[in-house]
Amino acid sequence: MKEQINTVAIFLIISLFFASPAFSNGFGAYEQGAKSNGMGDAFTGLADDPTAICYNPAGIVQLQGTQLSVGYSVPVITGSFKSNGTSGMPGDNRGDFTDLNTTVFFIPNFYITRQIDNQLFIGFGEYTEFGSPFEWPDSSVGRFAPGGKLGEMETETLSPVVAYKATDRFSVALGGKVQLLDIDLRNKVFVAPGVDEVSAKVTGDDASVGWNASMLYKVLDDLNIGFNYRSKVRYSLDDMHVNFSPEVPSINVPGTGTVPVGLLNTKASMDLIFPQYASLGLAWNRGPLTVTFDTYWWDWSQDKELDLKYKNPVAGASALVVPMDWKNTVSWAIGTEYRTNFFGKDISLRGGFLYDTCPVPSKTVDPIGYQGDNLLYCVGLGTKLGPVYLDSFFSYNYTKNRNWNDAAGSAPNPGGGRVTGEFEDYQTYIFGNNLTYKF
Repeated sequence: MKEQINTVAIFLIISLFFASPAFSNGFGAYEQGAKSNGMGDAFTGLADDPTAICYNPAGIVQLQGTQLSVGYSVPVITGSFKSNGTSGMPGDNRGDFTDLNTTVFFIPNFYITRQIDNQLFIGFGEYTEFGSPFEWPDSSVGRFAPGGKLGEMETETLSPVVAYKATDRFSVALGGKVQLLDIDLRNKVFVAPGVDEVSAKVTGDDASVGWNASMLYKVLDDLNIGFNYRSKVRYSLDDMHVNFSPEVPSINVPGTGTVPVGLLNTKASMDLIFPQYASLGLAWNRGPLTVTFDTYWWDWSQDKELDLKYKNPVAGASALVVPMDWKNTVSWAIGTEYRTNFFGKDISLRGGFLYDTCPVPSKTVDPIGYQGDNLLYCVGLGTKLGPVYLDSFFSYNYTKNRNWNDAAGSAPNPGGGRVTGEFEDYQTYIFGNNLTYKF
């Protein structure tokens, strides 16, 4: 037993070292478990492994004894921007392409559940709910927009839950969460003709808390319905850093003399809300076949703007206000699992599809993150390997093209014109695994 406890502690410590970037709806994510990912993230009504702590904690009443699951996802992001050549910058021609810097990153997850008695179950999870890692090359025509060089939002959610099996058919759960946040936004700043571009960087971190509630009801012997609600999380980033490289207090203009610029390092603050969201799911089972369906509702409409308040003025401004005006969205997913025997080994074959609606309106499209609807195609399998159960998946995400022609493209640049064009050919390849051990 001591060895088992030490193993759990090691896995937990390793997972806590990673605050993870993620992707998808706005800056919401779906990469929290290999089985659910293999089924298109339609898992709210099934929730029959430890990743239920994220998808529907009421489902952990289906897990006997103590169960530990450790896993990861590895997304590989590619994409490009096709310019309309409207900025007037040297080298910006109509039809020119700028490719995203290919991004590969690691998203860990960790779950443990414990059956206390026939009715009471507890669990703890570490996973990623929100994030946005996008990096463009230094030559990108959109590099002067806020976050136009790099937009990275890393989160880590720590969630204890308790579930109660009220009857053989109905269970409920409550949980809390501590969510850690790191932000890193970078762009270039145009000062004046003949003056080198300045690199701007805004960083900050904070922690906040939220809660969740869920239920699972067996309507028929072969039909489940599940519901999971997660509260909004409010951040007050009061100790952010705004850095310029190099700092430019002033410049000398021939015939005019010294002109103040005011690009000096300072502190800043910003309030940020991650939205409440809910999922409703069905799971139908007939023999070796299981079919699931989920719908997700995201309350993005509260995100009106990002208001970065400077402690000391920057270029004469007391704040940087980035409009958002995002809209609420509804996404849906369908998944399947077929259990069979292959050469004497039990194997679960899985597939799924997720349609993820983008909350960003046309008037606030920018180079940060996924700006179009996402279509996620998923496959996966599961099988037992000795004392552990292995779940693996592969997903292909296609993001619809999106035009860029709004105020974010009007940041000062050497050409003086607005940057316009189309974000296109966004493709993300994701693979991952979870290992689950039952004590």
